[in-house]
Order: sequence, then structure tokens, then C-alpha cells
Amino acid sequence: MGGLRTVPVMKITRQGLCSIAVLTALLWGCIVVERLTVLRARANAYHALDEIHSLQLKRHLIPVTTPESRPNSQRPAMG
Repeated sequence: MGGLRTVPVMKITRQGLCSIAVLTALLWGCIVVERLTVLRARANAYHALDEIHSLQLKRHLIPVTTPESRPNSQRPAMG
């Protein structure tokens, strides 16, 4: 009564498992670095837009000049 032995179709060697582990760790490292780069780029973009906005506001400000003559202090104040 001979039983049939199952023969594995594919067999992963120790070297194959190690290479899969190393490549997976490398992939996760790339994903983390990519996300950090995107976050830093987004922060830089917001900072640049804020800087542009403040420069535009400075450009459109009209400087206040002092009045040419002092108001007449003898006139009664309104209110």
C-alpha cells in the first residue's frame, strides 16, 4: 500500500526568502522617504504662497502721510 508523495511544485530557498525580506524592507524605506519628501514639499509650497501673499500685500499698501495742516483746535469736536 504505497501512498502517493506530494512533490512541491515550487520551493523557496533560504537565499530567496532573504532577498524577498531585503527588497521588502527597501520598498518600505522608499515609501517612507517619498512621503516625507511630499510632506516637506507641501510645507515649502505653503510657505512660498504665504510669502508671495505677504509681498503682494506690502506692494499694495498706500503709505500714510501726515496731514498738511493741524486741525483747528478751536472748533468744537463732533460727538
